[in-house]
Amino acid sequence: MDLTVAAETGQQLFLAGFSPRAARTRSRPAMSSAAPPPPVAAPARSAGWEQPVLVDAPRDCRHASSLDPPRDPGFLRVVLRQAAVLAEHNGWPPRTLQQVRRGLRMIASCHEPGETVKASTVTAMSPHGVPGLRVLEVLFTAGDHLVVDDRIDSLTVWIDAKFATLPPRMRDELDAWITMLRHGTARRRARPRITAFTLLAAAHPFLIEIADRYTTLRQVTRQDVLDWLDGRKHQTGDAHALRDLFGVLKAQRLVFANPLTRIHVSGRNPSTPAALTAEALHAIGDAARNDPALQTVVALIGVHALRPHQVRDLMLDQVDLPNQRIDLGAGRRLLDPFTATALTGYLDYRHERWPDTGNPHLLLTRRTAHERGPVSAYWLTRLFDGLPATAAQLREDRILEEARAADGDPLHIAAMFGLTAKPALRYAKTVWSLDDSLKSRSTQLFDAAGLHG
Repeated sequence: MDLTVAAETGQQLFLAGFSPRAARTRSRPAMSSAAPPPPVAAPARSAGWEQPVLVDAPRDCRHASSLDPPRDPGFLRVVLRQAAVLAEHNGWPPRTLQQVRRGLRMIASCHEPGETVKASTVTAMSPHGVPGLRVLEVLFTAGDHLVVDDRIDSLTVWIDAKFATLPPRMRDELDAWITMLRHGTARRRARPRITAFTLLAAAHPFLIEIADRYTTLRQVTRQDVLDWLDGRKHQTGDAHALRDLFGVLKAQRLVFANPLTRIHVSGRNPSTPAALTAEALHAIGDAARNDPALQTVVALIGVHALRPHQVRDLMLDQVDLPNQRIDLGAGRRLLDPFTATALTGYLDYRHERWPDTGNPHLLLTRRTAHERGPVSAYWLTRLFDGLPATAAQLREDRILEEARAADGDPLHIAAMFGLTAKPALRYAKTVWSLDDSLKSRSTQLFDAAGLHG
């Protein structure tokens, strides 16, 4: 081939075996019975050889049949074996294992050998009786490079929806902050997902408000920030989010000055712990009487004053019913009769509801019974829906009751519930103020009755 001519007029390329010359060769009859030439040895494939996909068409396995033969039998054997392991390890019901195997066979009938499975292809099969999350769990644990997670990130969708009305220049400045929050740099670690969401949610009202007046964050002044913070319910958190935003932009030289430099917002004074009324406690007790999960949570929070995340993360091996003890990490506590009865009833209910579960956590839900993680914070919050108190208020009532019994001794409160100095003094001061008010009332009664002195 003359490359100089090809550079001007181009060169026609053909797929292997489809050129006109190859077609004429195939149709030409054999002229002699001589032995064919020896085959040419194909070059050995390197360890990283991969056949590129000519057209990456999306796979649609929703209408595939599990009876179709697999295109890669080795892949099907591996994933079916892994599904059996996970089913035994996590206590899947037979019905779930059957559905997972059906979904794996449908996937194997649609993918070529060595082709990576996309997570979106699996989740699209969920409305057709295939448990997509369980199938993905099998694929992710079966081996590397079997599945690629191409699902749309929910936080990205939320960001695009909330900040869609920002001016283009302001949105570019915001994206620089979002990149720092989610991915970090060599000098700054990425923030956890929940932290990034909290900061973005706190800064969202401010950005939407100034977007009506400005086109870039460089135009924001100190007075704009002060006017917006005035009257905000959570000034400390809102100021922290804006300070982080403008601090990143100032470090990257996207703004000239940080308008939060000389703005100091004092922290919110902690609220005074309040005791629950007898009617509220009776209502919680009546609701927990027929709910083993709520009864266990009320016992752990209302008696031992555990925090909600401690209740969610409590493991089975931390509960020692024969010796009437519970291990909370910092120490072992004796179980009172109410807590022991609640734990015994819930363990019986747990064994009857999910006899084959492999989850090591004490509390389970219909979803976590076939996984390894704890229950969600949303589930724990929903337990107290319709009740006159929340989990946090029930915990405060228990600690305040112990502080009264100990005459406001902060050392006893800290040792009893594992508190630091500041929270322990918060409960102690509440008891001291109540005692002073009672003494003043007693003095007034004695003076009124003429009994003083």
